Amino acid sequence: MLILCSLYSYGDTNGSYATTQIITETLPDTLPADTLPFQILPDSSISDTSLQRNVKESKDGLDAKVTYAARDSIWYDISNQRVHLVGDAQVTYKDITLKADSIVFDWKNNIVFAIGRKDSTGKTINRPSFEQGDRHYDANKIYYNFKTNKGKISEILTQEDEGFVRSEVVKRMPDDVLFGSHNIYTTCNLDHPHFYIGSSKIKINPGKSIVSGPANLVVADVPTPLFLPFGIFPLNAKRKSGIIFPEYGEDKNRGFFLRNGGYYFGISDNVDLALTADIYSKGSWKASAASRFNKRYKFNGDMRMTFANERSFSTELNDYTSNKQFNVAARYNQDGKARPNSRFSATVNFGTSGFNQLFASNTNFNYLNNTYQSSISYSQTIPYSPFNFTISADHTQSTLTHLVNVSLPTFAFNMNTIYPFRRPLAIGSEKWYEKIGFSYSMNAENQVSNADSLFFSPSTFQNLETGFRHNIPVSAPFQVFKFLTVTPGFNYSEIWSLQTTRQNWDPETSTIDYDTIQGFATTRDFNFSVSSSTRVYGIVKFKKGKLQAIRHVITPSIGLSYHPDFSEPQWNTYKTVQINEEGATQRYSIFGNTIYGGPGQGKSGSINFSLANNLEMKVFSKKDTLQQTRKVKLLDALNLGGSYNLAADSLNLSVISISGRTKLFDKFDINFGSRFDPYIADSNGRRLNQFEWNVNNRLARLTNANLSVGTSFQSKKGTTTELTDLQRDYLSYSTGEYISFDVPWNLALSYSLFLQSVNSEAGDDSLTFTQTLNISGGLNLTKNWKLTASTSYDFVNKEFPTASLGIYRDLHCWEMSIQWVPFGVRPSYSFVLRVKASVLQDLKLPKRSDWNEF
Repeated sequence: MLILCSLYSYGDTNGSYATTQIITETLPDTLPADTLPFQILPDSSISDTSLQRNVKESKDGLDAKVTYAARDSIWYDISNQRVHLVGDAQVTYKDITLKADSIVFDWKNNIVFAIGRKDSTGKTINRPSFEQGDRHYDANKIYYNFKTNKGKISEILTQEDEGFVRSEVVKRMPDDVLFGSHNIYTTCNLDHPHFYIGSSKIKINPGKSIVSGPANLVVADVPTPLFLPFGIFPLNAKRKSGIIFPEYGEDKNRGFFLRNGGYYFGISDNVDLALTADIYSKGSWKASAASRFNKRYKFNGDMRMTFANERSFSTELNDYTSNKQFNVAARYNQDGKARPNSRFSATVNFGTSGFNQLFASNTNFNYLNNTYQSSISYSQTIPYSPFNFTISADHTQSTLTHLVNVSLPTFAFNMNTIYPFRRPLAIGSEKWYEKIGFSYSMNAENQVSNADSLFFSPSTFQNLETGFRHNIPVSAPFQVFKFLTVTPGFNYSEIWSLQTTRQNWDPETSTIDYDTIQGFATTRDFNFSVSSSTRVYGIVKFKKGKLQAIRHVITPSIGLSYHPDFSEPQWNTYKTVQINEEGATQRYSIFGNTIYGGPGQGKSGSINFSLANNLEMKVFSKKDTLQQTRKVKLLDALNLGGSYNLAADSLNLSVISISGRTKLFDKFDINFGSRFDPYIADSNGRRLNQFEWNVNNRLARLTNANLSVGTSFQSKKGTTTELTDLQRDYLSYSTGEYISFDVPWNLALSYSLFLQSVNSEAGDDSLTFTQTLNISGGLNLTKNWKLTASTSYDFVNKEFPTASLGIYRDLHCWEMSIQWVPFGVRPSYSFVLRVKASVLQDLKLPKRSDWNEF
């Protein structure tokens, strides 16, 4: 029988427990009425108050009701003012709930004492548990004072975020802070954990942090040599500052090292900063500062600055030399919701030429990159108008040529297409002239170029170039016979430049001198065009079988364009210069070396043609009961295109290009393309004005072709586990450290073929092949073992250029990973044994050997 009681103090002035209310007990009027007539005269002088009692409140009493319950028995010790609860006992006060096998409540001193019970095997069962809000403790004994909110807990077990704390004795303070003695902290959830950090003193600030005194790492009950003077373990998802422990190892060129060690500053939820450094025993070093920032619905980005010094031994000087390097990379992106009509973004990446080759990580391919690129742009759309503009700055730096190009600033102003003849309120069908529309764009740019070592010298800005370009396209599409779309067009461009170029023959040196002429100059370019396109549908239906129909869609297009010869004298764009001692001359454009250049020379009247194809079939579907048929694509696209120049005196026909793509069985993605030249070529590959048909009895010669096939497979079992924001945050700094065991196996295959053909006049073919097969996959050998592998095979050289093998072991609260690249451009291996929990992410044993350490 379950007994429920509520305890109140009834006027005991010596006790400390009292309610804040006056309890009135009145006997209920439940007696039946007396049938005999009997009258009692009222007496106002008599007042019996024995049935009503007023309870005095004690100033030392609690301010809320205490309720308690027990399954077996409840008995009262009146002399000592205690209540004994036996069997699944429970005491509740405000938001505090205490459960245990037995509880004693001292209402005089407002103290509860809870203990468990040992079964026949000597194991303690029904251990006391303490709950307050989202806080929960399990222990062997619990003393708690409801008045002072202080407690003493023996053999406590509590979970704090991802970790568990076990303490012999804990003192609980009024502010919920716990002070423990003889403690262990672990992220292993077993009763007998695989590892723990032991400390004689510990302070738990719930929801914030755990701080310990001197601590020692114990693995499999064996103390390790790893001692810490103190420990700080954050308990919330917010960023916390702390030490970043370095990796250690040996480099054959730089000596022993400590890598990626430093300090992390969790400045706020929006900004953080990591200061890290690499130190080598032979004097080389690298220092980095990395920061990330994110404001929801506003902006996000990151920035990294790295300075390094490569100290190496020079055999020529018989001494050590220093090579200082640096790199700055930053990214900023404005959220589209911040300002709908404007956008600001920036990507910055610049540094010294040797940084990537000397200090790039082996886990990425930056060491192959020989170009730095940066871009900063701001764009604005003017509301309720067709206008918008963009201001930007760009930077390109080559680590091979050591040349730096900077465009600062670049301004672009655009007007969307407007229709000046369209009626504000259209009545009836649209007139042909109402479809005439035009747009406008203007680009302006300053550009400077110089060697990276001289870029900040005064000579750099002496090479400053400035240019403007205006462009006005006009078009007027209309329908002919309801199925043919005809689009005539006219495009006009005008270029303004503050510099032009002059070429002069120097008879003394027999060379051409180039002079830059400062001054405003203009040139223009325009062309006319007309194009037409339509769609032709072909459908074949079947009355029997699963196949219902096949549809073929053909989209032919043809266009005519005309471009005048702007090298003629009346355009004042081209001039003539002598090129040899015999007096031969050639034309050159005075705008040839400017930012936007100038119009090309030679008249052009071209006919452009293309043919696009799409092939689908419709079949009965047994899987889909709602739709009895489904579409199957046989060819997503098969395109053919080329052009014919009517104004050229030779080689009128262009190269014919063919491309296509499809997907077979919803698994195999296939892309292919080729280029055919109708003219023959000499031994140097130059086109000659003779058709292949007349010389080699074939329509065209193949110049190049490509084919790629890709597919992937994976088991149907398994689900994808979503990562938390904090895990994604950590993995952004530690790429490659997340392994999913959700998919039992996966396999990806890709095949690529590239063919290059060079033909002689005799028609002999010289073919060059590039043919590779890439394979990657993963296999869960057991629940806790996963194997990953990737490789590629070169069919031409009959070799495997590179391969990698990964082994992962789930060790319950730990995980182990081995990565091995046995051969290739950068052979390497790495071994990492680490704790899974992110709160102990730096508790790991890494061993890595890069390509330059073999």
